[in-house]
Amino acid sequence: MHQDSFSSPVLDHEKRERFLEFILSVSPSADPTSVFIFGILARVSRELMQAVEKHLATSGLSWAKFRLLLDLQRNENIGRTEGLQPSELSEMQGLSRNTLSALIASLEGEGFISRELHRTDRRKFVIRLTEKGREILNSKLDRELQFVTECFSSFTVAERETLYELLARLSTDISKK
Repeated sequence: MHQDSFSSPVLDHEKRERFLEFILSVSPSADPTSVFIFGILARVSRELMQAVEKHLATSGLSWAKFRLLLDLQRNENIGRTEGLQPSELSEMQGLSRNTLSALIASLEGEGFISRELHRTDRRKFVIRLTEKGREILNSKLDRELQFVTECFSSFTVAERETLYELLARLSTDISKK
């Protein structure tokens, strides 16, 4: 499989030097290390999503479906038992309303969620977990959290905490741009 310089995890010395020369030739003030970090983060993000999708596939759920069910349960656990509006879910999930609508329709068709009219504003809908949705989520949650834990098992506790802090800071910085 061909890998470009942005996404290749490790370049041999010669390829790295050529890529560094290229970066500096097109942008002399660019920090080549930042360019390499960008590439490896993009690659790791894709690989994590692919691994999680593959792991979840055995349960018949996609990451997007699992995440939506998880957000609904998390909100129930903090006392928001009235359900969530699609616009709230769209914001939480970082999905367009059209994409979320298709996701809701699919989960509703599988019996994992219900869509009901809002109790005070009949123009709006709220989405709630069904008992079947709670059961599938609860039966898979520990397994999925253990899988995620395994993905980071090569790091010490201190390294994981540092990685979290660095990535959180990067996320905050990027969101300000």
